[in-house]
Amino acid sequence: MPQYTPLYIIASQHARVGKTLIARLLIEYLCLSGKPVVGYDLDPREPTLVTYFPDLVRILDIADTRGQMALFDRLIAENSPTTVIDLGYSLFEQFFAVMAEIGVEQEAWRQGIAPVVLFITDSAPTTARGYAELRRRLQKTTFVPVHNEAAAFMLIPQDFPPSHPNYSVIRIPRLSPIVRGVIDRRGFSFAAYMSKQPGGPTEVHNWIAGIFAQFRELELRLLIGELDSSLRGGVSKPVRQAPRANSPAPVNAPRS
Repeated sequence: MPQYTPLYIIASQHARVGKTLIARLLIEYLCLSGKPVVGYDLDPREPTLVTYFPDLVRILDIADTRGQMALFDRLIAENSPTTVIDLGYSLFEQFFAVMAEIGVEQEAWRQGIAPVVLFITDSAPTTARGYAELRRRLQKTTFVPVHNEAAAFMLIPQDFPPSHPNYSVIRIPRLSPIVRGVIDRRGFSFAAYMSKQPGGPTEVHNWIAGIFAQFRELELRLLIGELDSSLRGGVSKPVRQAPRANSPAPVNAPRS
């Protein structure tokens, strides 16, 4: 069975829904699991993810064609590490339009890379419609909804179905304001807190552990899905490739 490397795209159609927080959690989970990781912060004007992982995350501007080709070429490079993209809401439509236009899905699968969109839900009707349209356009990409309880009051499951019934919604529980202020500090490391904080389980311990457990479950489901794809013959449709650009070296662990 071929081994596929995930390409995680953390996406939302609105601001202040916890997108960068989820990217931070996922990067730390992957690093704690011993996987080489590289991240991309696609907001060159107000980058946030890079401030938490200055040695791991690259800032890229995809406002023009040159920047778009540089990014997508790196994403589908051979032997690419696990990648996490923090996709700003202002670039949502542009990013996915280019992704569909140049056939990134098909080429990614040919290179052993599995695109996965972690789509942050909210209660706006336009968000549910946008989610459905995106799934229609990118049918070879895995979609997993993420419900952040601090940003959205409730989730309507039928509005945000995962790509397959075996996938579950990732739920980010609400934290108290004081605790949220702690984890938002620059330099705070979820992994370091779990391993070094004395005094036994706390609200933060339980919160991080629950989210990391959901990431482990997602990895297992992705592995099962890849096996099914392999048995069915995988993706073989040829696509037009973007021009080559240098790919960044992976970093194995965040700075704490």
